[in-house]
Amino acid sequence: MKQGELITLLNTYRKEQKCIIGFNINDIYDLQAVALAADEANCPVMAMTYPPVVELNSSFLCKKMVEGIQAKTKQPIYLHLDHSTSVDMCKQAIDDGYHSVMIDGSQKSLKENIAMTKEVVRYAESAGVLVEAEIGKIMGRDVVVKSDKDFLASVEDVRAIVEEANPHIMAVGIGTAHGFTPKAPKIHFDRLSEIAEAISVPLVLHGGTGIPDADIQRSIKIGVAKLNVGTIVHTTYMKELYNAIGKDVNSAYPPYLMKDVIPTIKDVVLDRLNAVNFVPANL
Repeated sequence: MKQGELITLLNTYRKEQKCIIGFNINDIYDLQAVALAADEANCPVMAMTYPPVVELNSSFLCKKMVEGIQAKTKQPIYLHLDHSTSVDMCKQAIDDGYHSVMIDGSQKSLKENIAMTKEVVRYAESAGVLVEAEIGKIMGRDVVVKSDKDFLASVEDVRAIVEEANPHIMAVGIGTAHGFTPKAPKIHFDRLSEIAEAISVPLVLHGGTGIPDADIQRSIKIGVAKLNVGTIVHTTYMKELYNAIGKDVNSAYPPYLMKDVIPTIKDVVLDRLNAVNFVPANL
């Protein structure tokens, strides 16, 4: 892949009202499922590694894993570091060949967030690596939210971090949540529209597992060019593997079990890819 290729792609996607999906992966098996779905849907994808996955395996090994799968697939698989709160982890991922990194300073002050983002952007520049930043809060994962004002991204704050730190894409808190939710999240489309009018960089929607298809499409039309999906992937993985092991735990053997588990994960990934590529008539 060419230097800066993903940056160009996301900018083009925002202009053309298209969206790439980043899927959180944990190992070679769910990565295979993502790659198979991408080829079937005929679209590029992002394979995202959450910090615990990187801490366990190293960003170097994660990159080699994607390189191995990419050699067998037709569609581009862009490797992304998701929700890293560590500048050093971002730098190591860049050194190890990641195409994209997220520096998440959303729990810090605006000043600290800008400083962290600026440092990662500067480090990534020569490698042509895309940098994602975040303003506001994505609910779930023990994130404490006291009111709408507490999690909604401020237009002024978004403009400030983009102008001062120059991230390539922005994740913004607009009401979505990580993981499964009791009911569909209330997305504040008015705030999303205000942010989209204030900045030209592509926007990122986190919490893709629980967002209705129509809301995803509406967000894409406003300026979202990247959607994150994680929980539905690893939950399907764990449930299917658990059921497969339970049939005969004494004879359970990974190569045979995963032949049945991978296609089920692939179907879930393909469903989300179809949600992005399908445009309802009323929108």
